[in-house]
Amino acid sequence: MRNWHIALRTLSRRPGFAITAVLMLTLGIGATTALFSLVDTILLKPMPYPHAERLVWVLEANPLKDKKDSLIAPARLEDWRRMNRSFDALAASYSENFTDTSGQEPERLRGRQISAGYMDVFGTAPILGRTFTKQEEIDGGPNGAIISYGLWTRRYGQDRDVTSKSLRINGKLFPIVGVMPKEFLTPDIDVWVPAQFAAFWYAPNMREARFLNGVGRMKPGVTMEQARADLVRVQAELGRLFPKSDKDWSVIVGDLKEARVGEYRLTLLLVFGAVALLLLIAIANVAGLTLAQLHQREREMAIRSSVGASRAQVIATVMREVLLIAIGGAALGASAAAASVNLMQKIFADLPRMTELAFDWRALAFAACASLLAALAFGAIPAFQATRQDLAPILSESSRSVSRGRHALQRGLVIAQLGLTVLLLASAGLLLRTYANLSHLDPGFNTDNTITFHVGAGWSEDRPRIGRMQIDLINALKRAPGVEAAGFSNFLPAAGATLNFQSTFDGSEWTNNNFLTVGYRNVTAGYMQALHIPLLAGKWCDPADAFDFTKPRPTQAMVNRKFVETYAKNGDVLGRHLHFSAMAAAPAAEIVGVVGDALEDGLSVSAAPYVYECQLAGSWPDPDYVVRARGDMRAAASQVRAIVHQTAPGRAIFGMKPVEAVVEDALEQPRLNSRLLAMFAGAAMLLASVGLYSLISLMVIARTREIGVRIALGAGRMQVMRLVFAGAGRMLTIGIVLGLLLSVAAEKLIASVLFGVSPLDFLTLAGAVVLLASVAAIAVFLPARRAASIDPLEAIRIE
Repeated sequence: MRNWHIALRTLSRRPGFAITAVLMLTLGIGATTALFSLVDTILLKPMPYPHAERLVWVLEANPLKDKKDSLIAPARLEDWRRMNRSFDALAASYSENFTDTSGQEPERLRGRQISAGYMDVFGTAPILGRTFTKQEEIDGGPNGAIISYGLWTRRYGQDRDVTSKSLRINGKLFPIVGVMPKEFLTPDIDVWVPAQFAAFWYAPNMREARFLNGVGRMKPGVTMEQARADLVRVQAELGRLFPKSDKDWSVIVGDLKEARVGEYRLTLLLVFGAVALLLLIAIANVAGLTLAQLHQREREMAIRSSVGASRAQVIATVMREVLLIAIGGAALGASAAAASVNLMQKIFADLPRMTELAFDWRALAFAACASLLAALAFGAIPAFQATRQDLAPILSESSRSVSRGRHALQRGLVIAQLGLTVLLLASAGLLLRTYANLSHLDPGFNTDNTITFHVGAGWSEDRPRIGRMQIDLINALKRAPGVEAAGFSNFLPAAGATLNFQSTFDGSEWTNNNFLTVGYRNVTAGYMQALHIPLLAGKWCDPADAFDFTKPRPTQAMVNRKFVETYAKNGDVLGRHLHFSAMAAAPAAEIVGVVGDALEDGLSVSAAPYVYECQLAGSWPDPDYVVRARGDMRAAASQVRAIVHQTAPGRAIFGMKPVEAVVEDALEQPRLNSRLLAMFAGAAMLLASVGLYSLISLMVIARTREIGVRIALGAGRMQVMRLVFAGAGRMLTIGIVLGLLLSVAAEKLIASVLFGVSPLDFLTLAGAVVLLASVAAIAVFLPARRAASIDPLEAIRIE
């Protein structure tokens, strides 16, 4: 303990070195451990279900079609369950949003309709209550609802008596029978209810009704390939029994965990690798600082050797100090990582399995191992290097001269850091300029004084009744004082929803099987006016009629300017007709108007040919309503809520926000990209500066005698500082050249995420170079000033 006390006291006499080393390790270990927690949770840990390795997803597949995977029909799911030999449980579900009116205000709930045995597939017990009984899962059985942990917390305050309450959906009571754990499935589900498929879903003429996502639990010992082969056998038999609907269809079986997280694997590993690289750079820089400190302490080490200390004892003296630094870095780094976990849950909320993210013993073990390896790397290596020569001669002279080649490895590392920093700074600058360009882009529509919202309605509801509600609501909004225009569409522009249809265009070369590809939206009268999308020719859509299954589909459509330029060669399109290949039985849509180009597919995607079909009210139950108002937006929002409650009592109004917020959401990814890369670039620049500082300090120590002789011969302070800056400038120049070469090499990669700026933009590259050079100058100034203050007599004195 006395030796450890001496090590702590020795560090306290060099607070600048100790604090810098601890903070650098804190940065590296904290960031790496936090990212390890994220990667471990999403990619490495098994899913939180019993025997999760047996869980698979299941879909239908037709090799003869372009789109191989397809959803499952209820009748086919039932046949698979009955005829397979490889599954303990096989079930499916589909999305269905509900309006619950059991509270003081109607609330929209995100739900899943689930088939019989769905909860058995996952084998997860509720934290309260139970799962569904066999009676609740069949047609005509009693209603029931299982709610999520999120809904239980948000609405019921984790009331343990919640199973005595009920939801009211479409006028029917759904008793709450259970509450699922926080980690169960995804946080974007509020409630599960039994699908209770009626008998008609199993009729032969309904085998084409494919809308279910399948999941299964394989029997113990069954491999995924065996399970797939078994279902292929079953489907082949169904193809013989039902050739019209099942012939040539097959089955796809895949790992459920891989389906949920597979698309994020490469991105997460790359980010983790980048952060681990920062940790390695931090360790290397601390090693450089440690080596510089050891050269300053050569005389102390020599005295220890002269009084009988072995080389191992000298190294142990150094390693005790190093381990104290590592312990401090590990403690602070682990604390920073634990605090970062909550922040990451908010930043990366859209990633799968984020409800499982926590700082646990695995992350703590990772931090401890990283700290131990760091201590060995930045402590043992410099200690062995500093003690490999005979230290006794140092007692007889105070020269600190060492060979230039001794620092070749550290010099190369610093140059590499400088080059990497130039690349990161330039990339961050390009992404920031991309974000600025997107922020000031004209999207083709105006979001000033516009509000968007949803009114709860389900696809299973009576469509004519929903249509009449939508017409009454739009008419009431238009009559309201201060409302300039109101309408709705199936999707808002720049919201990330892209629908592409294959069409033919009469009177042109795009006929018969010569299809043109167009973007598609459903809109009503007033929608374009609300967003100030200009009408260039023709007229707007006529006011919508209520949806009616007995009447033909709407026959009006508008196209944008890009459509006219691309497919009509700027000719007249009014009065001509569009035929959609996916709607072969529907009448052709007559083009009645031409409108301006809006960036429907995203702000960074150029305007594409688009068709805006005039929508029948009720054909899309849950559209995006848009209202343009005059005056105060908060007053307009209150007015809209009152009109919805009066016109559609009992229906939930949700998602109300300015349309401008939709555009801001579209900028979220570019904003996140620029911030993350700026953080990496800043950290890299800090580490490169520390590395440069430690190397220059070490070189000044190594050249103490030479600098002392220069001063004794008449060299002034500025001359000495210029000498130090010249040495640093050579390394900085090489690093900058390396960084520019890396930028050229990464041109194609970075170009894919840029907008409105070249990946080799001169101003951005110059700004990165100037910024790095300025920070490097600050890092070099301190050792240069120290060199200029050397006492020549002390430097050349022979003891």
